[in-house]
Formats: sequence, structure tokens, C-alpha cells
Amino acid sequence: METQPALDFDQALRPGEALQKDILSRGAFAASVVRALARISPDVGYVIAIEGAWGSGKTSTLAMVEALLHQEVRTPVVVHFNPWLVGDRDSLLRQFLAQVTKALGRGDHARDGRRVAKELKAYSRVFDVVKLMPGAEPWASLVKAVIENVGDATASLAEYKTPDIERQKQKVQEELQAFSRPIVVFIDDIDRLFPVEVFEMIRIIKAVGDFRNVGYVVAWDSAYVGKALEKVNIPNPEAYVDKVVQIRMPLPALPSSARSRLINAALGELPAEATKSHFPQDEKLMSFLYFSGLRELLEQPRDVGRVFNTAMLIEPALRSEVALADIVGLAALMVKAAPVFKLLQRNPKYFVGRLPSDQGLGDSGELIAQGAGEREIAFQQCAWPLQVRRVVHYLFPKVAEAEDAPSMGSQSEVHGRLAHPSRLLIALQLAIDSTDVSRAAAMRFLHAAEERQSILASLTVDNCLEFLELVGVLAAVAKASNDDVESLCVTIARAVDREPFKTRATRRELFSPNAEVLALGTITRIVKAVGSSFGGSVAQSIVRSPDALTVAADLVAADFIQQPDPGREVRLDVTLREQMLGTFSSNARAAARDGRLLQISNAGFHLRVLARTCPSACPEVYAALKAVEPTLDTFATEILRHSFDSNKGQTYRLPETLQILEAYCLLEDFKAHAVARLNDSVLSYPARAAWQAVAEEKTLYAIDGSDAD
Repeated sequence: METQPALDFDQALRPGEALQKDILSRGAFAASVVRALARISPDVGYVIAIEGAWGSGKTSTLAMVEALLHQEVRTPVVVHFNPWLVGDRDSLLRQFLAQVTKALGRGDHARDGRRVAKELKAYSRVFDVVKLMPGAEPWASLVKAVIENVGDATASLAEYKTPDIERQKQKVQEELQAFSRPIVVFIDDIDRLFPVEVFEMIRIIKAVGDFRNVGYVVAWDSAYVGKALEKVNIPNPEAYVDKVVQIRMPLPALPSSARSRLINAALGELPAEATKSHFPQDEKLMSFLYFSGLRELLEQPRDVGRVFNTAMLIEPALRSEVALADIVGLAALMVKAAPVFKLLQRNPKYFVGRLPSDQGLGDSGELIAQGAGEREIAFQQCAWPLQVRRVVHYLFPKVAEAEDAPSMGSQSEVHGRLAHPSRLLIALQLAIDSTDVSRAAAMRFLHAAEERQSILASLTVDNCLEFLELVGVLAAVAKASNDDVESLCVTIARAVDREPFKTRATRRELFSPNAEVLALGTITRIVKAVGSSFGGSVAQSIVRSPDALTVAADLVAADFIQQPDPGREVRLDVTLREQMLGTFSSNARAAARDGRLLQISNAGFHLRVLARTCPSACPEVYAALKAVEPTLDTFATEILRHSFDSNKGQTYRLPETLQILEAYCLLEDFKAHAVARLNDSVLSYPARAAWQAVAEEKTLYAIDGSDAD
């Protein structure tokens, strides 16, 4: 099992590594915060707010500030407090002062720190007396909590009897003023608290913010803090915050260079197999996506983490099926544009047009145009509609075309693009089911001869023709070996007369090509990719193969019945006509004797080609077929096959050129056999319709024998 690396942009930098790993170019900003903190003195306290949206890197910036503070000549005592980890409103007060007091009692400043702590305890005793007085809170509970948390078995609270609030506060100030080092308190994640807790935390900061020699660096999302204060009925939140905070420093927007480094770092965390080139222009596609809205959409570092975490989860199921850039683009829609992604899941036609399973619908342009209204609603429901629209235009160029907008995308199957309907369906299912075609399997089929039979065996009735088509498409960019080309092409030709292609042929779908036509097209693409000089030998090998009868009939018809096309890459040499027809008829006689001839994908076509090119072989073939199946029902349903329409499907009638039928037997004898078969009460459709068409010399529907004329 492939080991998945841990990609988690929620892991903030630590002070020991923050400056070295600053890929967001925040070092200069952190230095400006440190310069502001230099104003802390025995006479001045200070509160600085680092403001940024959720996931913008505030905690990592705090780590940089701390790292720089440790480089200062006058190194401060650093206190960390994260109110989000406390758990409840009342505990905020206790834990905050306990954290400060513990920090003061550590290290080479412990003796002086204990003096500060003693005065804080005295201050708390004062508030024990007056805590019910208006304005006394929160310090009455705050300072009392310090005594309870740090404890002092040797100290007697009895010595603190004078309820002189200002005097006790002055003593705290004096001890802080005499303290040899400044104190910097980092308070993070205020924007994760409930509104009432946000209010309590700001009250704490307000109460201690004017203490001398103490600086506070708070990190929060100012928009969230403002809304939280509104919910607890603070009438003017901005003014309230300004009374508490001396300097508000918004984090700078990520420069393009930092975003690029961040995304490259995220790409570097993906498995090595994921970043290998599975498609042409893989690297260009990632660049196209980046400049098509992705860099603006991934506004914050955490956005990058969330998108690439999602990409990492879905990529293994889509590897070599969809280009990595499109996997990342899809992940961006899932994370940053949920309304658009839900519409894509619900109505993929609004993005790519007709799907492989669609029949009888309008063209792709019409379907995409029909979805304009719903797409617009989905765009406007996103936080960044313009950027989301640009990503959609990259992923689905037909949408860009419909909206008269430029796009750097394409719909190429070869490039593994989501815009190709079959690729999109695979991506939306995040796996390959029986109706999908695996690009990886098609590539192995082209290059790994030992795997071809097992790959063919894995195909289904629903995807076998699509597989042949994909092999042909891929042959243009991943050509087969010259030494293997004939074997590969013969394998394809033989596959047409085996399952699941034989069953697929019985569907006679209106919009589905004949298997032999599609196979010959794929073979032609393979030959063109390696060199047209192989065309003649490939065609001869197919005709010689006793198991490639349907495709062989197609080649014989193209070169010996129709007007030969000298531009065709795969064609038979007319000078070898007698030799090739001799082989063709010999294979047909052998297949008739062992009962295979009427079991191939397009037996009727083969019978008609044989009658026109090798009529002398037909009586022997007919006799062999009758010996295998005396009723000749299958022979009739094949050689009488006529047109196919969307009303009732297949029709039967006598061949327009009766010589085709009479190459096998006299028409009178065939009609007599038809009458005899119609007298059989158990004869059912479609065989009954075929024999009825002979007896009545009409065109009849196979399904019920009704008149098709």
C-alpha cells in the first residue's frame, strides 16, 4: 500500500523553525511587530493586535515574532495563552493569570517574579472584600484565582486587610516596574471562541493592558471579533476594540511569489507517483490552472492546505485517469465553491454537454446554454465568484465559450481533461466502475503484450467499444513498439468476434458504431503512429487470422468490392487479391463447419462479403451451416438483416441484390424452407419475422413481424 504523506497546513510553525521556514514572506511584518513591542518599558504597557482571516497564518507569524524577541538584547519573559483550549468562560480568568504567574516564577528571574506574584495575590485579597462593588470585576475573581492556582502555604492572607484598590494596584505596578525584563503575553485563537467568551477575553486584556512593562500580542480575525461583540450588545465594536488595542496590524496579503512557493510546497507533499507525467503537457496544465483563478482563490495558507488535502485523498483513485492539474482544480471547487461542485454533480451536462450514455438529446452547446442560469446562481453563492468562474472556464472550456470568455483549457481525452465527458464521470464517481474506461488499462494494452488478454477479459458490454476508441486515441501520443504492431492489431481484430463485443453487437444501438468499424479505425491510428509502411502487412495478418473474421470481411470489402482508397493506411495489396480471397474463403468454410461463422459480431456482413467476392465457396458454407443448424434460423436472421430505425429497431428483407442469397442456395428452395419454418407453431420472433419477410417479400420488423415499409 502506498504511504500517504501528512499534508496539514493547520500545523503552524514553531519559534525554533519559524524564521527558517518562512515561505509566506512574513518575516518583515514580524520584525515590525517586534519594533512596536520595543515601546514596552517600566513606564508603559502595550497591546498589539495581529489581524487576519481564518487560516491566514497568524499563529505562524506569532512564532516569528517570538523568535525575533529571543534575539533581542533585552529578552522578554514570554507567556503563551490560548483561550480556545481552556474550555469555559469562567476558566478563562483563572487560567490566564495562572499562566502569567507560572511564567514569572520560572528561570533566572524567578525571585523577582515571585514578588510580582505576591502583590497580585494581595490585589486579589482586596477584591475579595469589594468584588461586589460596581466596576470591581473581573479583577476580584482574576487575582483571587491566582492565589488558588499557584498557592502559598507560608503566606498569610491576614496581612492583606486594607481594601485599598488603587494602593494595591500601585504595588503591582511598582513590582512590574522594578522587574528586570519586559513581559510579552501572546494570546491566540480568540476568533475561535463563542461571542460571550470573546467579550470576556477582551475585558481581561482591557483590565491588565495598562500594566507597566507588559505587552500583549493578540491574534484574531477582526471581522469575527466585531460580530461577536455585536451579539453581546456592544453598541460600537470598533471603538470598543480601539480602547483596548493601541496598534492594530492587519496581516499583509500573500504576494504572488509566496502563493507560488506555498502551492509548490503542497505539490511536493503529494506522492511521487502522483506527480509523474501521465499525460502530455502535464506541467503546462498546472501552470494554466494557476493563472486561471486558482492563485486568487487560494487566498490563505489554510486554503492551500484544505484544497491539497482533498486532492491527496481523491488523487489515487483518479491517477492516470485525470490530469493532476484537473484533480487539483476539482478539489478547489469541492473546498472553495461547494454550490458549483454540487451543481456539477447534479447536472454535469451543464458543464460538458452530452454524456456518453445520452441518446437523442440536443447538441452539447445547447445543453451547456440551458445551464447558464443555474451556473450563475451557483457562482454568486460562492465567496469568490469571479475566481471560481475562471477556474470553471479552465476546467470546462465549452462553458467559457458559451459565456464568451477566454480559456486556457481544452477538452482533450489524450490530456486527461475533466472537460471530456467520460473523464468527468470517472472523477465525479472518484473511482472506475463497469461502465467507465480505464486510461491506465488502455496504456497497458498498448505496451504490455502479456496483459492484453486479461485486460480484454475485464471489459464489459457497456465499455468495450469505448475502450477500443480510447486505445486509438492514446496511440497517437503513446505509439506501440514497431516489433509489436502486427500482434497488437491482430489482437484487436480478433477481440471484435469475442465477448463482450459480440453481445454489444446484438444491441444494434442507433448511435453506436459497429465494432469492426471502430476496431479498424483504432488499428489505423496505431499504424499511423508507428508508420504507414506497416499497413499492408497488418491488413494481411488480419485476413490470415481465422479468428478475426468480421474485421477481415471489412478489409476485403474495402479493397476488393468498393473503390480502393490509396490514402488508407491499412489496406490489402490488390496484386495479392487471389491469395487473400483464397485465405478469406478458407477461413469462412472452416468457421462454418465448426459452428463459429454465425456466432461472430457481424455474421450477416461477412456472409454478404463472401457472396460477392468468393461465390464459389458459398454452397459449401451453406451446407456446413445447415448441418450445424438444420432450421437455418440464425442464417436467415443474419443474411436478411436490413435497416435499423428508432421506431421498432431491426428490420428484415430479401437482399436487394438477390445474387447474394442465390450464391448460397436457390431462391425457390429458400422460400420453400421459409414456408416450412412458418408452419412451426413454436417458431418465435425474430426468426419468424425473418422467414415471413422471405415468404411475403416484404420489409418487416424483427420484434413483431409488422410491416416496416
